[in-house]
Amino acid sequence: MKSGVKLLRKKLGVVKKQKEYLLLEEAKLVRMARQGSGAGAKLEKVKKEKFRVLAEEAKLLRVIKQSGRPA
Repeated sequence: MKSGVKLLRKKLGVVKKQKEYLLLEEAKLVRMARQGSGAGAKLEKVKKEKFRVLAEEAKLLRVIKQSGRPA
């Protein structure tokens, strides 16, 4: 049981790093789009990916919290 939680926490760390990267990438693309660059399509892809990562992070947090409590 402990090793499962340990793996979930490791996966959560990876997801948080992905989220951080996507937030930075989104900010960069927003700036580029404001300057008139053709970054709109890539920005949409990054936003979709960001929401997928946020949902995965929420799911992992729920599982970790539930596994900490005895049934």
